[in-house]
Order: sequence, then structure tokens, then C-alpha cells
Amino acid sequence: MKRSLYLLVLLCYISVYGQSFENSWQGHYSYNNVIDLSFSSEKIYAASENAFFTYDLQTNEIGKVSTINGLSGETISTAYFSEAAQKYILGYENGLIEVYFEDTKQVQKVVDIVNKPTIPPNRKKLNHILEYNGILYISTNFGISLYNIDALEFGDTYFIGPNGSQIEVRQTTILGEYIYAATDSGIFRATVSNDNLIDFDQWESIVGSSWMGITAFGDDLYTVSLGRRLYKYNGTTFVLESQIPQYETALEDLKVNGAYMLVVNDTKVHLYDNQLTEVLVVDTLDEFPNIEFNTALLLNNDLYLGTEAEGMLETTFPMPVTANQILPDGPLLNNTFALKAIPNELWVVYGDYDTGYNPYPLDNRGVSHLQDMAWVNIPYTQEFDAKSLVHVTVNPSNTNQVFVSSFFSGILQIEDNEPVNILNTTNSGLESLDIGVPTYIDIRIGETKYDINGDLWVLTSKVENGVKVLRSGGQWESFSVSEIIGDFLNGENGLSKLEITDGGIKFIATQSHGVLAFDETRSQGSRFISMVEEEQGNLPSTDVRALALDKTGNLWIGTTNGIRVYFGADNIFNDSNPQTNDIIIVEEDGVPKELLFQQQLTDIEVDGSNNKWIGTSSSGVFYMSPDATETLAHFTKDNSPLPSNTITDIEIDSESGRVYMGTSKGIVSFQGTATAPKETLENVYAFPNPVRPGFNGNLSIAGLTNNAVVKITDIEGNLVYEATAEGGTLLWDLKAFGRHKVASGVYLILIASEDGSETKVTKVMVVR
Repeated sequence: MKRSLYLLVLLCYISVYGQSFENSWQGHYSYNNVIDLSFSSEKIYAASENAFFTYDLQTNEIGKVSTINGLSGETISTAYFSEAAQKYILGYENGLIEVYFEDTKQVQKVVDIVNKPTIPPNRKKLNHILEYNGILYISTNFGISLYNIDALEFGDTYFIGPNGSQIEVRQTTILGEYIYAATDSGIFRATVSNDNLIDFDQWESIVGSSWMGITAFGDDLYTVSLGRRLYKYNGTTFVLESQIPQYETALEDLKVNGAYMLVVNDTKVHLYDNQLTEVLVVDTLDEFPNIEFNTALLLNNDLYLGTEAEGMLETTFPMPVTANQILPDGPLLNNTFALKAIPNELWVVYGDYDTGYNPYPLDNRGVSHLQDMAWVNIPYTQEFDAKSLVHVTVNPSNTNQVFVSSFFSGILQIEDNEPVNILNTTNSGLESLDIGVPTYIDIRIGETKYDINGDLWVLTSKVENGVKVLRSGGQWESFSVSEIIGDFLNGENGLSKLEITDGGIKFIATQSHGVLAFDETRSQGSRFISMVEEEQGNLPSTDVRALALDKTGNLWIGTTNGIRVYFGADNIFNDSNPQTNDIIIVEEDGVPKELLFQQQLTDIEVDGSNNKWIGTSSSGVFYMSPDATETLAHFTKDNSPLPSNTITDIEIDSESGRVYMGTSKGIVSFQGTATAPKETLENVYAFPNPVRPGFNGNLSIAGLTNNAVVKITDIEGNLVYEATAEGGTLLWDLKAFGRHKVASGVYLILIASEDGSETKVTKVMVVR
């Protein structure tokens, strides 16, 4: 029977930068894609997709700056370090500017362009930054904006297109008395000292067409055309440098370092002297045979290369052969699709499929593994050819053995961080979808999961035998979904998420048939139950994207249009009319509202205290109480280090309580306090210990058994706190029964298991 939970709740949206969450966040970003390089007298600044790292030229130390340090997480499009101001300026695709203060390590956001209503969103991208007399000339997709780097304020904006129209300015440079601008509508110039450059008539059009970059080099002016050719200005127009062949690919970077001009495209880095003699071409290095370049920087006899996938490479000039890779530890990519956490480890995959469960275009993105606080990246290999990897399952009996689902190729088997096998139609019970072409193989594997017997259950989309199992003895068995899904090939038959109850019932999230309950022990024809909409299940949508079984055996269901819960999942086949339940909350204004009404959910996870962590496609992460009637926290990119509100997956390390949040722009993690209960009280501990002056957080008592009774007394035996643990960790606010802060001293923590058969005593020192 359908039920709704009506409770009066107070939604408490906690500011995640508050003292209670201090130092709780970590960033797990990829810095492999270096899109811009700048330098100071001491460091190199390498901007990646939505973060940056620094490389100290004296100590060789690498520092990381990301959303954890206050960056926005938006997509960086250009960057520049001002030596005079000692500030690093980041420009973004959405028009945002962030100024990083080298002395204080603080970040200041500048949102003037972002909030400019007269500029369309697709014209706000920042392309290049030029500094002249303390003013930054910022090339944008709408024109040129001036920013005073000392006063930290905008000046004029130049719309230099015909009749003052907005045109895309890709780069500016200054030579003599003129400022030159390379645009998608030609090359323009004006007298840089002219105070009236806001008047478009003050800008002279030298040549039409589209130009990708421009730079002054000595007494000369060079530009690169959309047609990938180098031109030189002769005082009247730009003349083709015919001795320089057409570049193979489009311009990525054009700059001058000392006595050399650098022209960078994704296949080669060209260096020219002041006679336009090509003194160096870099297209490959011994350890990196297939480099893709984004930018380059020459400092004395060292050439630094910003690459698409290898971070920053340092090599020697003028004879580069080998290279030193300079790259912070991190995963392969930022656009995560799925995570898998086990105690003290995290696995990440980057393949995907769209909302219609279509994996095309296929990708070759590899796997990342966080182990012993360091990342091991496992690249795609042609030998096993596993494309579009979408899920990871770790063998609970042997955590060195991992099965990675491919939504095209089958299942990739990894052992000790090395691919060893690909399970497909030739060596397993897996099946390809059938489109009538025998040579076409397309095996779309969704989630896999071990049951308590050591059997590995496998979901396959768009085939009749969509449910399969690899028995612990090595035999494959298949189960048809035709009794519940008719048109399994041509219809919307995507099978994604899988949950298995203690009683062996399998729950399957589908694309258009709601939630399927499957019991292999029943006779054929009655093995499935479908929960869909209204009369048959009360789901808000038949498209289910998240499933989670909680500590009390209830099934939580996330759809593209809201959330439901089914109580007592193991008993579903005894329920004559199984109905899911919505959760109605009554907010402070007295208006009842359905929890997460019409929200598209992407994941639901349950922590050690039975709290719910809910990921959404556009609203960040909701941290809910066990019955989901109280919002403990709501994390978004505006109040936390999340780089995006698009959550792709959430995973919880049951040992440490750390919550990993995968997004479309990278991974961050939050140190939660709810851990799985232990079997014994042998390893109970309290932290921080001692509690030092100025600490305003909670004391964590970890290593508890389920429902352990905790009492805290002062050294004289006076009781100051008492509670029952709901998981492996209990928090104490360091107050005597919540009223006032306890004084300095030693406090005894007395713990007893639920049945009283085991006890433990530990102590903590509080210093005020």
C-alpha cells in the first residue's frame, strides 16, 4: 500500500565553508590537460581545465590550487601572471575572472562580464590577456575589456566591429604606438595612447578575413591565419611568409619568449629566431611519442610544454630528446562517469552513454585507481580494446581483482592494476545486441554486483537475456526479461543499476520500465515484478537512474522526476500490490512539499549511520537523515568546493566515512563522520586528541559496534554526555548535555556493546 511520510521538518542548509566543516574537503582533480603556461621569477603557473598548479623553479615543488582553495570550478580558457602585481589571472569560458594573490594565496572573483546582460552567453569567453602599463587588455568573444590589475576594477570595453558591433577578438599585441587585434573579422589597430578607443571609428581595419593570433616579435609583427599560414606585416598589409609551410593543424598558442617566437599547434611546437629561421621543431619525445600540445614556454635553456594528456613536460633547448614530466598526482580525466569505493581505495571510469543509453561516439578513456593515497592510472590498450567503461566492481574476496563494465565491449578484467582479460561473446556467456548483422558486436554491460554466495550478477541492455550471473564455480547462467519487457531491442530497454537484498532479491533500474524485482528461485513466468507509475508502483517516472538499499532493508529509488522508497524490499513478492512511497515534508511556512519534487536524481548512497547522500543532475548533493525528512546539508558549487552541480556518482568509503562526489568537472570528497559499525570495540579511538584551543568542531569517537552505548564523564566521574551509536562513529559537540562547553581537563569515554558483552574505556584531553 502506498504511504506518504508527513513530518514537520526544519531544512538546515549548512554552509560548507563554516567552522564545523573546516578541512573536511579534498580535491581529486586531473591536471593532465594543461591549456596555458605563465611564469614569474620563481614559479611556472600551469592552468588546466578548471584548476592550476605551480612549479617552483628552485625547489621543484609542485603546488595545487582548485575549488578546495576557492576557485570556481568553471572551465578556464586563458591565464596570465602579472610579475609587477604578483597576481595570477584566470579567464574563463563563461566570462568569469579570478585573481589569485600570490602573497596571501587568496582568490577574488570578478563577475562583471558574467553578469553583463547586453552580452550573449556565447560571447563571454575570454581568449587572451595582455598587460600594458598596469592595464590588462582582455581579448574576449565580444571585444576587448580593460582591467586595472592594481585597482582591481574594470575600465572601458572596446567593441571594435563594424558600427561598434561585437566581434571575436582572439589576441592582442602592442608594437610601437599601436595596439593590434586579431579577430574573426580581420585585423584591427588603434593608437594605444588614444583615450577615446571606446569609439569604434578610432580602430582601423588593416585586413579582413579570420585570424587566430598575433604577436610583436622584435620590430616585426606576425599573425597566423585561419588557414594555418604565418604572415608578416610590411607596414601596409600582411604578407605571407611563403618559406614557412602551412601548419598541419590549427593554432593553439602564439607567443614570444626572449629571442624566440613560439608557434604551437596540437602536433608540433615551432621555435623561430628573429630572422624567422626555424631553430627547433618538437613533435615527439622518447617517453611521449604521441603528444598533443596546447601551449609552450621557453625559459633560458628549458622548454616547457603544456600538453593535452601528459601535463607539463620539461625538456632542454635546443636539443630536446627526453623530457621530465611535471604533473600533480591525480586521475586521468575530470569528466567522471562512475566511482567505486572500497576501504581506503577509489576506482574511477570515464566512459558514458546518453539519456537514451547510447554509448556513441565510443571513447577509449582508461581507468583510474586511488590506492595508498596515490593515483594509479590504467590507460586504454588496443590489446583488450575496452571502450566506454561505465562501472567498476571489486571482488570482495580478492580486492586485487576488478571487473569493469564496458557499454560496448563486454567486461574488462583487471588484476593488480593491469588489464588481463576482456570477457565478451567469445569466452563468456555475454551477448551482443542483434541488429541482423552477424559481424556487428555490441555488448552493453551496465552494473555488476556480487551476492553473498560469491556469484557475480551482470546487467546487459537491449538483449532478451538481460540478467546474467557468473557463478562462483565459473559457470554462466542467463535469465530472459521477455516476460516483463517485450520489445527489448527496439524499445527503451536500458538496464543500469542493480541492488541485491540479504534475501537474494535483485532490484534493477530500467530506462522505461521503472524498477524490476527479480527472484531466480521462482518458476519461470513469475520471476519478475515491475514497479512503474501510479497504479503499479507509484513512481514519478518510469526512467530510474538510482537505487540504494538502506540499513533497515528499505529500497530507495531515484528517477528522472523525483524520489521514492519501498519499505521491506525482501518481502516484495509477498506484496499483492507493491507501491512505493513519496516523502512529504512540511517546511517552516507550513506548506507540504514532496521531497526532491521533479528533480532528476543520479545516485543515492547510504552511509554508516543510515543517512542518505543523494546526487542530482543540476542541484548538487543532498545529505539527508535516515528517513530523508531532514536535510542535514545541501552541497552546491556556490557553497562548497563542488566544481559543478551535475553529480554523476557518489561513493562512500565505509572504513573512513569519506564521501566521494563525482561530477562532470572533477571529483571532490568530504570527510563524513558516519562509518560502518565494527564487529568489536577493539579499535575504538577519539579524534582530535587532544582538543586544542580554538577547535570548534565535534569530537569523533570511531570504531564503535552497532548500537554501542557511549557515556562520557569528567575525571571525577560526573556524567556530561550519553548517547547510542547508530553506526561506527559518534559525534560529541564537547558540551555538557548540549548546554555549555566543557572545561579543560581529561574526559573518560566509557563504551559498552549493545548486549553489554564487551566494554571499552578510552580518554580524551580538552584544552581550552
